[in-house]
Amino acid sequence: MFTKLSLFSLFASTLAAGLSYDNIDKAATPRAKELLKYVQSQYGSHYISGQQELSSLEWVKENVGSTPAILGTDLMYYSPSAVAHGGKSQTVEQAIQFDKEGGINALVWHWFAPNCMLETEKEPWYKGFYTEGTCFNLANALGYRGNPTGHRGNGTDYHLLIRDIDAIAAQLKLLADADVPVLFRPLHEPEGGWFWWGAQGPAPFKKLWNILYDRITRVHNIHNIVWVCNTAESKWYPGNDKCDIATVDHYADAGDHGVLADKFHALQNVTKGERVLALAEVGTIPDAQLQAKDNIPWAYWMTWNDEFIKDGKHNSQQFLKDTFNNERVITVEDKKKN
Repeated sequence: MFTKLSLFSLFASTLAAGLSYDNIDKAATPRAKELLKYVQSQYGSHYISGQQELSSLEWVKENVGSTPAILGTDLMYYSPSAVAHGGKSQTVEQAIQFDKEGGINALVWHWFAPNCMLETEKEPWYKGFYTEGTCFNLANALGYRGNPTGHRGNGTDYHLLIRDIDAIAAQLKLLADADVPVLFRPLHEPEGGWFWWGAQGPAPFKKLWNILYDRITRVHNIHNIVWVCNTAESKWYPGNDKCDIATVDHYADAGDHGVLADKFHALQNVTKGERVLALAEVGTIPDAQLQAKDNIPWAYWMTWNDEFIKDGKHNSQQFLKDTFNNERVITVEDKKKN
């Protein structure tokens, strides 16, 4: 007779068994391959815990007694436009150290516009990755100018795009040289339009995704990356051949620990059920027991930093302790055991 747990395990093993695929980068390093296979191996049976920002991860470690398995950090202050305003970052050093401690690194890039940041009282420079904080036009930079098929841009803004990608590639190269694999999630939340890379529609966005991928992998020969897409809209999705893990972001009301079944199934439809699915950003953590009960096996979740993890409203201390002690939730400590 099947119990609920054994039924879940049967479902999980079937799901995971059907999702063993190779990295989209055929030259992926052994550790990048290992990272994707590890996420695949847990998909359907366990949920890998994640926390954005080192100080918030340390808070979880101190107040909950467990270390989230994934550390989320940001490449934003390596953007040349940020560096020009005095931006500094320890993201690479933090990632190397967390890898030594047995954790997984996830990198996002809030890309400050390569040019034309407004720098007004209402829109200061540090909001320069928002559409409202810049007059940078991606479609024009790529040579679209109303042509939906597009052509290679040759203007100043195009070369500034390449300059910025090269600057980030230099940081990724440091991680590659240290043999640190990363879950890399660039150009996130494009369909919202609130970031400049999504402000001119899906065609320029997809073109930029392809340029970014080609520049990093082929031109800079960097292969320590598991490529993470971040949209559930089919017209914005780069395609399974350009995406290792498909994700969405969602900020539910404080204390709402629902498992986002509708978003899971929508993303499953977009990827034709052929990609591991995860929550790249959440404010409230989905309930692990409900995930198992409802068969919504998000591979991992990444809680956003500061108040989302610390205020006791989005995620109560008791909920956090119950979650991190759940047998299905993977922490750094659990990862080290296996």
